[in-house]
Amino acid sequence: MKHHSVATLIKPFEETKHGRKLVDNYRWLETAGEERTAWIDQQNKLVDSFVLDDPNRKEFLKRFDELFNRDRTSFPKATLSRLIYLKIRHGEKHPSLYMRSWPDGEEQILIDIDKFSEQGNVSFGSWSPTRDGKLFAYGMSKDGSDWLHWYVLDIESGDILDEIPSLVYTWPNWLPDNSGFIYSRSTDPENLSKNGLSVFMHKLGTDWRTDKMILGDGLSETDIPNAMAISRDGHHLIIEVEHGLTLNELFYTDLSADELTAQSITGDHVGLFYADIYKGVLFVRTSNEASNYRVCRVDLDGSVPLYGKWETIVPEGDDVLLEFNVIGDRIFIKRSIDVVTHTFIHSLDGLEIGELKYPGVGVGSLPYGEEEVDAVFVSYCSFFQPNETYKYDIKRNELSKFTESSLKIDTDKYLTEQVFFRSFDGTSVPMFVIRGRDVELDGSNPVILTGYGGFSYSRTPYFSAAIVFWLEQGGIYAIANIRGGGEYGENWHRDGMLGNKQNVFDDFIAAGEALVGERPLRLAGEDDFSVRKYSSRKYLGISGGSNGGLLTGAVLVQRPDLWAAVISDVPLLDMLRFHLTQGGKFWMSEYGNPDNPEDFEWLLSYSPYHNVKDGSHYPSTLLKTSLHDDRGTDSLHAFKMAAKLQAANSSDNPILLRTMTNVGHGAGRTTQMTIDEQTEIFLFMVKHLM
Repeated sequence: MKHHSVATLIKPFEETKHGRKLVDNYRWLETAGEERTAWIDQQNKLVDSFVLDDPNRKEFLKRFDELFNRDRTSFPKATLSRLIYLKIRHGEKHPSLYMRSWPDGEEQILIDIDKFSEQGNVSFGSWSPTRDGKLFAYGMSKDGSDWLHWYVLDIESGDILDEIPSLVYTWPNWLPDNSGFIYSRSTDPENLSKNGLSVFMHKLGTDWRTDKMILGDGLSETDIPNAMAISRDGHHLIIEVEHGLTLNELFYTDLSADELTAQSITGDHVGLFYADIYKGVLFVRTSNEASNYRVCRVDLDGSVPLYGKWETIVPEGDDVLLEFNVIGDRIFIKRSIDVVTHTFIHSLDGLEIGELKYPGVGVGSLPYGEEEVDAVFVSYCSFFQPNETYKYDIKRNELSKFTESSLKIDTDKYLTEQVFFRSFDGTSVPMFVIRGRDVELDGSNPVILTGYGGFSYSRTPYFSAAIVFWLEQGGIYAIANIRGGGEYGENWHRDGMLGNKQNVFDDFIAAGEALVGERPLRLAGEDDFSVRKYSSRKYLGISGGSNGGLLTGAVLVQRPDLWAAVISDVPLLDMLRFHLTQGGKFWMSEYGNPDNPEDFEWLLSYSPYHNVKDGSHYPSTLLKTSLHDDRGTDSLHAFKMAAKLQAANSSDNPILLRTMTNVGHGAGRTTQMTIDEQTEIFLFMVKHLM
């Protein structure tokens, strides 16, 4: 046995799919049992042997404690009477819920998370107050699971008025009179699952099992329906139905009718639709007939607001329209201009009348809150500025700081460059490169490259304590805005999904080549391409999680020569079986269906697990997973990949697998868990890149 691997039992499982004979030597790792538990323990001990005695460990733990173990306050949810927010103090495991009367009340703890678990394995999922701030619904998650147990709290009395167990992919959308809320769950109350979800109206004090269904008939088991908007008079409800995660449909319900029914208002019109209701008007942002999105409006005058009645008030532009919000008689529209976000202000008829200016070049939220009591807020962060909340004066278009981060970064030491490189097919792809100002571009710098490339998710500038730590070590951090994301609209997304998924991997490989001086690039604002040797292959590492874990897993096996170190966190890696988990079924609209012969061929062509080659010289690799990941990136992916890589690898580079036993896809981590996890990641990166 190699000193850097675990000998894994081979139990060949043979099957034929679409005429191809497949042999899976590690199918047995998909099933829990004593044998697998012992194997997981061996793998964790192997990781421990690499990191626990590392001479840098004590110093890294101390610095990460300073970066993560600090007071932090979330963006507040404003009601007419109070603000409610999450807050974590130095030394605490998880944030608790706090509140303060608006505008000048003192801070009080609303729900102390420590009262739910001494072990720290319970955390808050989503939470939602009523508009008047009198009632509060919150969901509790155990071990980071997606499944939440919901409670309804009377804030004044402290009484629990109601609870609903085992809800997933939903949140309560309150009726304006506080009598109940709209939510989603599976139709059979005795067999709750992630499949076959329907929309229900729950009235407080009644048995949730008898709730009235509003929409459910005709939906497929992979559809995800949820209330998207309710008018303040309580008459109009807009329901969104996600058909997978790349298309959706809007339904309308007249809540004042005797019989509640839902009628599709988008019908056969294909695209993504996001709705808001403001003063009797329905506003919709849509990619239908506009890959960069447009905004429409229609009056809610008593008739069904069908698609054909919509009026385009903000037409599609050259830059993608990322988000919108309507508040204070204004429409706020966030656009991405070469991955730098700007928020423009429009009148209710669509005319542009100004811009919301943030404190710097970073990412600011749209304004949210209650305009009637002047409780409107935005958040802002950048690569070097942790999230802070600002109060926003709508009429004056002015920001004033509301919360301030306790973490201060010496920004004079660092700079961010935006560069562009050409992918293999000639497509221009942007990338952010964050580095120290005194770093010389001589090819000797350790670099961590990351990306995502899926589900229309845009990697705009954000704050990460981990990036700050890496810069302090003398490293460079790069974020590639590859296809599959939403940086340039729906066409950019579609160029990286389904049968086009290889574009995502090609873009990322091209980003790596550009960073090591093997592919020319240009700086933003300049016209000429040139070689900039940020790093070399022996100093280039990559990291990604979830769909980004699929990304790093795919380029690991496609170009093992290009990378010195690879991290694949909570990944999908067996693309012929991802759809067999409950959560994975919802992702077939992005990846395809392995049971379809055409989809099977492209999935097999890049599936990381199926493209591991015996005798290959693989780079140092750390696979990370969780036993409680029920999002769909089941631990089977990392388990099987680790076993196969360890058996196939001909190099002396370690192939490591870390399994966390009491967290989920990303949730559930205590502060100390985060500190330990980040310490381990960067001990691995420093060891293999520096």
